[in-house]
Amino acid sequence: MSLPTVPDINPHITLTREEVYHLLLASVAMEEIGLANILSAEGEKIRQVLVSEEGCLEALLMIGKSVDHILRSVMKNQLLLLCKLEDILGMDEDPGYDGNTE
Repeated sequence: MSLPTVPDINPHITLTREEVYHLLLASVAMEEIGLANILSAEGEKIRQVLVSEEGCLEALLMIGKSVDHILRSVMKNQLLLLCKLEDILGMDEDPGYDGNTE
């Protein structure tokens, strides 16, 4: 059995600084939309338990723990997004920024 052959692909992508800036901002916005959808789903989960006729205290406590776990994860993600956004905005302020950390 031989190894698969991989074609030599060397893509050359050219983007302007402004295009990169907008793409990075859009990526933060897309992540925020995803987090908003997660929070909406958690709210729907709580609503379903509250309106169901079988909504007992045990089910509410279980949902509460689940929502708490999700909210903690969302908060951590929000902190990371804030750092990302601050870095992106810093790029705009520093015209000499080339992305190299060396």
